[in-house]
Amino acid sequence: MGLEESILQLSSTEECERIYAAQDIGLAGQSEGVDPLFRRVVEEPSRAVREAIFQALAQIPGDAVIQRAARLLSSDDPGIRNQALELLQSRGGEVVPELRRLLGADDHDLRKFAVDVLSRIETPEIEELLEIALADSDLNVVITALESVRHCHTPALRQAVLQCALSGGHPMLVLAAMEALCRIGDTECYRRIREKFPTLEQTPPLYLPPALKLVGRNGENGDLLELRNFVAACEPNLRAAVLDTLRNLLARAGAASIPDVWWQDLRARLPETTVDAERYQMLVLLGHFGCCEQTFEMLIACLQSPVKVDRLGAIEALSRTMFEDARPVLISRLRLERDPDVRQALEDALRGNSQ
Repeated sequence: MGLEESILQLSSTEECERIYAAQDIGLAGQSEGVDPLFRRVVEEPSRAVREAIFQALAQIPGDAVIQRAARLLSSDDPGIRNQALELLQSRGGEVVPELRRLLGADDHDLRKFAVDVLSRIETPEIEELLEIALADSDLNVVITALESVRHCHTPALRQAVLQCALSGGHPMLVLAAMEALCRIGDTECYRRIREKFPTLEQTPPLYLPPALKLVGRNGENGDLLELRNFVAACEPNLRAAVLDTLRNLLARAGAASIPDVWWQDLRARLPETTVDAERYQMLVLLGHFGCCEQTFEMLIACLQSPVKVDRLGAIEALSRTMFEDARPVLISRLRLERDPDVRQALEDALRGNSQ
C-alpha cells in the first residue's frame, strides 16, 4: 500500500484498517505523513487508533512532528495531551528549541508542560531552561521546575533554588526548593538555610523532612547534640528520619568523639521501640559504635531475632563494624537464613565487607 493510499485509509469506517494505515505511514517515515496523522488524531474516537497514530509519529523524523505535537498540548483531551508529552519526551534534545518557545508562552499550562518534558530528557541546556522556569510568575511552573532539578553544574541554578527556599513564599514552593537543595545544595546553601531556621525546633513541621536531610548531608559535629536532643522531643513519626540523619552525619564525621552514654542510651531505648522504621534506624546507628564489645554482642543477638526488621538492621550495622569477627558471623547466619530479603541483605553485606 502506497503512502497516499494509506493516508486515505485513515478515514476508513473500520478501526483495524485505520490502525494498519497509521502503521504503514509510520513505517514509510516520510514528512508527507505528518499532517494527515495529526489531523486524524484530534478527531479519532478510538483509543487504539490514537495509540497507533502516535506510534507512527514517533517513527517520522523532523521538526514538523515536534512543532505539531507541541500544539496538541493545548488540547482539551487529557489523553491526547499526555501522548503528545510522551512524543515530545521521546525526541530528547531535539525538542529544546520548542521548549524554549513554550517557556515564553502566555498560557501558564503550556509553560508547565514544557517543564514536564524538560524533566524527562537529558540535554546540556537543561540548567539554563530550568533557570528560566524558576523565574516564572506562575507558582505551579516554579514548583514543577524545582521538582525537576536533578543535578547542578552552574552556581546560578543553585542560587536560584536557594532564593526560592529563602523567599518566605508559598509553603509548597519553599518545601520544593528545600527538597531540591537536598539534591544539589552545598555547604553555603546549608549555612543560609540554618540562618533562616537556626534550630530544628524552630523549623516549621512541613519543612522538617528536607531540613533533616540537609543536616545529614552537610551538617557538622556541632549538630550532633541538637539531633540527639531533638530525637527525644520530636513527633514520633519523625524519629526514624532524625535517626537516619544522625546515621548519615556519623558516616561522614565519625563516631570517635561521641560519648559512650550515646550508644548506651540507644541500646536502652531499643526494647521499648515498636515502630519498624525506627528500630531499623536505631540498629543501623548502633553499627557506628560497633567497636564496643557490648554493642557488637547485642547486634549478633539481633541476627537471631524472629523479627525481620531486627535482622535487617543488625546486618547493616554489623557490616559497618571494625570487628574481624563480623564476617564469619554473617556467613554463619546466611547458611541458616530462609527469608529472601534477609538473605540478599546478608550477601550484599558480605560483598561490601570483603572489599
